[in-house]
Amino acid sequence: MGTLLDTGFLYGLKDESDPHHERSLELLNTLPWKELSPIITPTLVINETYTLLMYRSKGNKALVKKLDELCWGDECFFRIVNIPTSEYQKIVAIMTKYASPKKLLSFVDASVIYLAQNKNYKQVISFDAHFDGIIPRIC
Repeated sequence: MGTLLDTGFLYGLKDESDPHHERSLELLNTLPWKELSPIITPTLVINETYTLLMYRSKGNKALVKKLDELCWGDECFFRIVNIPTSEYQKIVAIMTKYASPKKLLSFVDASVIYLAQNKNYKQVISFDAHFDGIIPRIC
């Protein structure tokens, strides 16, 4: 089956002040991870998560270390997948395909959809409603 992870979920796991912190922890502790595996996220989501953390926490180094542990340390339960730049035009095509005045996808979100489509993954763990109607979401 396979499951993708989005920025808000990863960020919510580590920032206790985030509105999605409690729900992120609940999902982490209750989801049947073996049934959802393999679990992946694109490098672009990792980039976005670190950027969000730096801006929201104003450079909180302790919080960076917590995210390091999740992404690179013993807490890591997912695989980070690099998308070659040669595939970026396909991601742009996804952005434009689903673009409407009421729904706009970021490049990062379109990269999650790209991976779902190309690796036949069936769902994303995300708090972002703009995935609705494109890929089922656990939130």
